[in-house]
Amino acid sequence: MKLKILDKMEFEFQENGSMLKNNMGQDYDIEFRDLFYRVKGQRQKEQKTVLKGISGTFRAGELTAIMGPSGAGKSTLMNILTGFSAEGVEGSIKFGNNGGNMRKKCCYITQDDHFYNFFSVEESMMLAASLKISDKSMNIREKKLLIESILESLKLKTTKSNRCGSLSGGQKKRLSIALELIHNPAVLLLDEPTTGLDSSTTSDTMQLLQGLANEGRSIICTIHQPSTHVYEMFNQVYVLSQGYCVYQGSPHKTVDFLATVGLHCPPYHNPADFLLECVNGDYGDFVDVLKEESQKAEWYYNNNNKSNMRTLEAGNEIQVPKMSGTSEVSVTFDATKHIYPPPEWMRLWMLVGRCHVQILRNWTTTHLKLLLHIVCAVLVGFLYGDSGSNANKQLIIFSSIYSIIIYILTDQYMEFDRIVKFILTCMVVTLCAEGMGMLVATILSPVNGVFVISIITCFTLIYSGFLIYLTHMSAPMRLISYLSPIRFGMENLTSSVFLNRADVQCPSNVIYCHFKSAKTLLKFVGMESINYGLNLLILFLNLAVYKIIAYITLKRKVNQAN
Repeated sequence: MKLKILDKMEFEFQENGSMLKNNMGQDYDIEFRDLFYRVKGQRQKEQKTVLKGISGTFRAGELTAIMGPSGAGKSTLMNILTGFSAEGVEGSIKFGNNGGNMRKKCCYITQDDHFYNFFSVEESMMLAASLKISDKSMNIREKKLLIESILESLKLKTTKSNRCGSLSGGQKKRLSIALELIHNPAVLLLDEPTTGLDSSTTSDTMQLLQGLANEGRSIICTIHQPSTHVYEMFNQVYVLSQGYCVYQGSPHKTVDFLATVGLHCPPYHNPADFLLECVNGDYGDFVDVLKEESQKAEWYYNNNNKSNMRTLEAGNEIQVPKMSGTSEVSVTFDATKHIYPPPEWMRLWMLVGRCHVQILRNWTTTHLKLLLHIVCAVLVGFLYGDSGSNANKQLIIFSSIYSIIIYILTDQYMEFDRIVKFILTCMVVTLCAEGMGMLVATILSPVNGVFVISIITCFTLIYSGFLIYLTHMSAPMRLISYLSPIRFGMENLTSSVFLNRADVQCPSNVIYCHFKSAKTLLKFVGMESINYGLNLLILFLNLAVYKIIAYITLKRKVNQAN
């Protein structure tokens, strides 16, 4: 089965093998020239130059390492190449023979692995495939064939039924790569792929990356202090120090390169460690000298000496084990016409489903939350047990009307319409709170968002009529209170409990109950004229506004990043 997945890229399925290959009709080399990156300093109009006019080329079919001491600009260069950092960048970046949008043809695998621990490897792969490729362009069977071949190639087939939370560090790193290989990217960028791995797992991971590079991909990764064995696996190393490029070339020429400037590597010493010691200033300041020497072409990696494993002939295949009851078929899809992601509403539906499955499988947290809500509701219900029928406790109800359990235990009127109004109001107010939090999260950073949302919460509570009754507010405060969605929720909760209800009993041991009549209570708190339907409509409008603005803001940020 032959499937064109991306422009000038081709997957081929044969039902008698287990090796992953791919064909690429174009080499996606990355070439950058005179690249500067400046950020704002602490003082006004002060700028700090992180990258200082660096140039280089990362070729297709090569495994390239970006090295350097901390703060040299490795992660900055990766973010610029992937398009995550655009502001403050000067210079030229060319992707592929004809240029193009790199974000559409590459993937960036961060240092930290982000998985849903309660999903299996196979489920994670299928979800990723469903989010990236529409069922109309690749059916379920074809997706399963693709997933099986990728897992087989990355030695994850035996763990496909295991949950992601039980995987080892090396398996998680391979799964991160597998998830990105679903759409067969031309370029893979990895941030510290060997961090936290033992020497054996590190070697396996690097051999995997080397194999992917031999298939025609550009593999670029940052790495700290690789062993001699790992260092020699790279086709090219690109070393940064103080924002300058101090070496770009073959790892096998590192010792000779350093010797030209009077830095001689001791026998049996790791060349990678010695190189980092030199650029870090352990033997003196050689940055300027190394920067000038690195410009000589004799140190560059020879593009004609690539591994003979890299071919672009029709022999490169994805082979998967033969499935019983099937025969070989050959179907070709037009990549530009047929391969596309599912619509946004479908992806939203899949993400909502994933969220619910995660909640249901996380029984420990789910049970604890459920138990906590039940226990708190029962305790509060017992504490204010007869406040619904006791005229001496009417104001206390304001601190306890927030759940159906409390509604029942506080002896409120068991009328169907009142219960429905009560529950509906609680649900809509909760959705409004969620929408407000989502809006703030799309605008501000997590730290600033927590601070701002705390202030907003205090404001909405103060002007809700809960802490300060509406009758006690001045005219300007009452106008401001209409900005608080909690006010409309409080009015509807009060309406569902007290509106059009008979007088409650006054205990025999109490001489006078001022709030025996519900009308007296409603007048006292300033809620004698409540329009439940209008308040509910306002809450829904608030919810819609929050969600729409959050969507527009998030969409704008995504478009800017692309």
